[in-house]
Amino acid sequence: MENIEELKIQYMLLEERIRSFILVHSDLEYVQGSNEIVEGGAFTWTELSPESKALQLELWREYISISRQARKFLTETDSPHLELFEESFLEVKTCLKQNSMLWGPCLQDIFSNMKKELDLQRSLVSQVNYLSRL
Repeated sequence: MENIEELKIQYMLLEERIRSFILVHSDLEYVQGSNEIVEGGAFTWTELSPESKALQLELWREYISISRQARKFLTETDSPHLELFEESFLEVKTCLKQNSMLWGPCLQDIFSNMKKELDLQRSLVSQVNYLSRL
């Protein structure tokens, strides 16, 4: 089960790197005219700098690697939470790829939602790890 502890640490380290990526390297822009369709308007991600794109790719690869390990563990232990994990994975994936519209302009809120999903994923792995020790 040492691999699970290592996986949890990897999640925490990734979370900190994602925080920096979202809050320092990313930005949003208002979609003109969207307020007429959606109250408060809609927002899209701005184009990343070449350096930020490189960081995004690095984080993407790291997240995919960690997720594969977590998914493998959840599958091998017949976790009833695999579907929940997959839904959470898609939420983080969408934010990391920055290819969706958003309903608010606050990067901190976006990161907070990503953190919540990463915490959930880490919790699902921890829960199965705990139950397997009983």
